[in-house]
Amino acid sequence: MTVWVTTASAYGWEDGDPLTLSGDGDEAKVEYELSCDEQRVRNPSMTDEEYSDFLLEFQDSECARVFKVGDIGFGGGRVFYTTDGGRHGVEIAPDHHTTVEYGCVNVGLEGARDKSLGAGASNTDVALENDCVSYYGGTSIFDVLRDYDAGEVKDWYIPSMGELEEIYKVLGPYLVTEKGDAHPSFPQYFWSSSEDDKYWMSALNLTTGQKARANKNVKLSVLLIRNF
Repeated sequence: MTVWVTTASAYGWEDGDPLTLSGDGDEAKVEYELSCDEQRVRNPSMTDEEYSDFLLEFQDSECARVFKVGDIGFGGGRVFYTTDGGRHGVEIAPDHHTTVEYGCVNVGLEGARDKSLGAGASNTDVALENDCVSYYGGTSIFDVLRDYDAGEVKDWYIPSMGELEEIYKVLGPYLVTEKGDAHPSFPQYFWSSSEDDKYWMSALNLTTGQKARANKNVKLSVLLIRNF
């Protein structure tokens, strides 16, 4: 695992206040913030799945957190897309994994070819239904997914090409050197969940925005995302 630094300074962002504050004056704002934080506390009896559902429901309350692109999401990753005035959106996993196969070689993933923004979750479900494994018997992209699913925060999935392109819009300027070259320490091509055919998947270079077709048995980087 390669740790992706998620401090604001890493990409030149500054974290903003993630809470919606209401009321007049500083005292009212502080009181409101503390009240919302108390309501958001996890009940010790909650399972990970129940807590995830609880947070999702909480986002429809008056205490919903409001996010901006660049903020840290519930799963610890950078927010790269928001909706509903910032109450909902998509965040990038705090880690990226390099050099793993996609898997599913010679398996046609019908229904996993959508490349639009928002398609990654359904594309990933299609691939998971096929129980895909590594062609060479090594680590596949789905082993990475299983590792994430075993953590405290769930519901991560492989981004579609459209979602990778949205990530590039946000991260691209920060992943090049001052001379405009690709950053030498950052992996370039990342898997998408968008299939071209039963042997090839779509991939994107996050330092240049260049698209590519990659055979499912080659090894590329993985960057998972999740909705909140």
